[in-house]
Amino acid sequence: MTAETGQPTPMRSTGTMCIDVGQILGRLCTAAGQKPLDRYFVACAAVQFWADLLDAHESDAAASASTTGRISEALRLATREADHAGQVLLGQRAVPAMADVPALACAPLFGDSRAVSLIKALRLPMPECCGYNLADIELIADDARQLIGRVGVDRPMLIVGVRTGGVYLAPLWKAVLTGFGVADAHWCTVRPQAGQAASVGQATTLQAWFGSRRTSVVVVVDDQPDTGVTMGRVAALLHSPGIDLWFASVGKLWRGPERFHAPSYSSLSVVCDRRNPRLWECLSANEHPRFIERLQEAPGLPAIPEDVRLQFRCPQGELRYGLGCAWLPWNDARVMSGRRPLVNPRKTPIAVCDSRGQALMHLRFIGEGVFGRAELQRVQEMDCTRPAWFIDGYAVTVDIGRSQSFREQFHESSPSTRADLLAQTANWLNVLAGQVTARAHNNSVVTALGPRWESVLAAMQARCGERPALSRQLGEFLAQPVPWLGQTGRAIRSSLRYACGDWHWQVDEQGRLHRFQLETNWGDVSFPELELGAFLVENRLARTDAHHLASLCGLVYSSVRESLSLAAVTIAEARLRSVRTLSERGRIALRRDFDELLATASALAGFETSLAE
Repeated sequence: MTAETGQPTPMRSTGTMCIDVGQILGRLCTAAGQKPLDRYFVACAAVQFWADLLDAHESDAAASASTTGRISEALRLATREADHAGQVLLGQRAVPAMADVPALACAPLFGDSRAVSLIKALRLPMPECCGYNLADIELIADDARQLIGRVGVDRPMLIVGVRTGGVYLAPLWKAVLTGFGVADAHWCTVRPQAGQAASVGQATTLQAWFGSRRTSVVVVVDDQPDTGVTMGRVAALLHSPGIDLWFASVGKLWRGPERFHAPSYSSLSVVCDRRNPRLWECLSANEHPRFIERLQEAPGLPAIPEDVRLQFRCPQGELRYGLGCAWLPWNDARVMSGRRPLVNPRKTPIAVCDSRGQALMHLRFIGEGVFGRAELQRVQEMDCTRPAWFIDGYAVTVDIGRSQSFREQFHESSPSTRADLLAQTANWLNVLAGQVTARAHNNSVVTALGPRWESVLAAMQARCGERPALSRQLGEFLAQPVPWLGQTGRAIRSSLRYACGDWHWQVDEQGRLHRFQLETNWGDVSFPELELGAFLVENRLARTDAHHLASLCGLVYSSVRESLSLAAVTIAEARLRSVRTLSERGRIALRRDFDELLATASALAGFETSLAE
């Protein structure tokens, strides 16, 4: 994108990106069983992927007609599959065989508007209803029934799904409306960009639909809105005489005025079953016995003693920089009385402890249904020696016992132990680097970092009371654009943006290196040089060790050096996000860690100093 946004920006020449569709969609297909809901979400994910890829092509006049045609056909087939899956979910038809996923999709790299849609396609973001604002989409039937009661069944109805979340709601909306007797029901999906209501191609689709229909009913569906800006952009595109405009998220329906406004959220969008509650429904203290009982009933888990208790773990950022308080569970009354209460179990990782307080198991919420299951399977492929279970969206693992961070262990160890730890690190990084979702050939797209560093420095000034002063040499180095996807051009899905701390790399008492929080449902697109650069900076490795580790990973150090600025700003952003309220002690630690971050990046880049004299 542009230098102002800090997103990938094009240079003069072009390149080609070959996308491994199997790595992106195939993993979901593999994780999906015969459950209609899993199959439905997989079908909707395919629509999301192909629609984002098509947006990338239609935004560029230089895109070839043949490539655009192939993507359009893939999107048409995916849309049909999503229609069928919605009908299956309602019991209107039998479960069809899973559609074949194309092995590859190639996209020429043109234009600054292309990369955002490409990044979305490669990331394949998980919908909020399966992530940080859980919702049971079966409630859509009641929403549609309420709409029918207000507008009847005789008028044409268009469901506009705002990506990401809306694409997982729109097909089911259509199936429900059709079941209620609406003869002319259609759905489409849009992803508004900043300054735009929708892509050109989607706008053309909408205009064609409205052209032959008068007095239509349009329902814009999405996840629960926060500010309402995104839905407002779509409303601006759709608002015209003869259109009866409505908005909906799961469990909520409201009529759209000329200007969008978000509704109040006084009720949850989940269906609680008191006889068989899910783990994340049992987070209140009085429900902990049922939580433990459900764990004890889960097949395959080690035996759980009767006298265990649950402990909400305080995130490391809060421990180091904040007040040391764990997040309250989502269903705590103090959380539920907030402006926008979310059913968000991700904020509260859980330790199952014995009577002495020793952790036996750990539970982290990684995503409901097929999205969480697919990620757990991917991580188990990377570390098949450590058993894990998937229950109600949680990854459940056994505690590894006493451990020490890689950084502490490495800098205290003998040369032979250091060599072994570097070899284990290379194994971890190489396994991740092998999960390539796309390869860019002759790539000249770069990522502008100046705006991101400016935001970080401003945030440090606001939170620590003083703006860090950089040396001229380091300031120029940090602001240099970085090759998007590095010199290798390999795109991988990564959890680096929230799992880059030194505590994510732990060495157990047997000397085995573990890496935690590898699940990427809240991650981003990364590349091997960035992963290695972040490890080097966070763990404060010397330049000689960095060169050696780069060679173990099959990377040229000069390419890794180019990514050090991106690695450092990613870590700095993660630290700032990791804490709600700084303690006085934490304020000092945050500033000290920031100075150390810059000093390490400077040393790895070959500079003598990082801060202004």
